[in-house]
Amino acid sequence: MVSQELLDILRCPNCVRDGPQAGMLVNKGNWLICADCDRKYPIRDDIPVMLIQEGTRFQSIPVEELPETPPPEKRLPLPAAPDIPSVLDDRQKLIVALVGAALGVGLIVFIMAWLKKKKSR
Repeated sequence: MVSQELLDILRCPNCVRDGPQAGMLVNKGNWLICADCDRKYPIRDDIPVMLIQEGTRFQSIPVEELPETPPPEKRLPLPAAPDIPSVLDDRQKLIVALVGAALGVGLIVFIMAWLKKKKSR
C-alpha cells in the first residue's frame, strides 16, 4: 500500500513536465493511475514502478480489467553471444605456442640488452 504522503508527491513521469499539478495519480489497489493520460503504473512488493514504458504497457486496459496482482515486468531478451569455437585445433595450438615463445625470447633479449647498456654507463 502506498502512503498518502508518497501519493501526494508522486506524479506520472510522462505528464509531470506539463506543470506541478499535472500527472496526479490515483491509487487503485496495486495500481497508480494517472488522471491525465490514463497510464497505469504497477505497485510490486509495495514499490511503485514509475517507468513510462510500464505505465504505457497497461494504458489501454480499462481499470476494471486490471489484474489484482500486477504481472512481472517485461524483460528484453539478451543478445545471443557469438558462436566461438571452444577448442583450438592442433595447428592453431602450435601457432599460439610459437608466437608465445618468440615473444618470450624477444622480451628476454630486450631485458638483457637494457641491463648491459645500464651497466656500461
